[in-house]
Amino acid sequence: MIRNSTIIPKKRKLACGCFDFNFSKNRCKAHATIDSTAKRIAAYEEMEQDENLSSLIDDLDVWFSKYIRLLYASPEGFVRCYTSGLILRWQDAHCGHFISRKNLATRWLPDNCRPQSEHQNCMLHGNLEVFKRKLEEEKSGITDWLEQQAREVCKPSREELKSLIIEYRHKVKLLEKKIKK
Repeated sequence: MIRNSTIIPKKRKLACGCFDFNFSKNRCKAHATIDSTAKRIAAYEEMEQDENLSSLIDDLDVWFSKYIRLLYASPEGFVRCYTSGLILRWQDAHCGHFISRKNLATRWLPDNCRPQSEHQNCMLHGNLEVFKRKLEEEKSGITDWLEQQAREVCKPSREELKSLIIEYRHKVKLLEKKIKK
């Protein structure tokens, strides 16, 4: 109740169907509270789903990176940096991408990725000129195809990400067996 006011609140038929005092947006207090609570819950669930999607992408990145590094590893567990030729343990290598990881259409394509040293991948931003030249030497026209694929809009679903995680996890387990301990 508002004190020192000449306005006298009256009960009336509201938009929510109740015969009560107007609390908010032509609704009674109970219905206004229910609506605002439902909106907060929906916003929280949407935020939680976004976090879940990003955690799936992070998991897939880990398994895909291991797959690429193990795929090019020798039986002793060493890989050669694709752009510099430096030999290092597969655990110390990075998974270098020709087309940036920002492009989800090419992010998990094995044709787009090779093992690289940290210096080449991070400090030299992948040394893309050398990367491109070597990819073209391996397979003519691959860089044009990858650049075309990068222009495609791709938004993977949770199910697609989960299936890719399962696939690459299985492939990593198989490749780890070929490495001598």
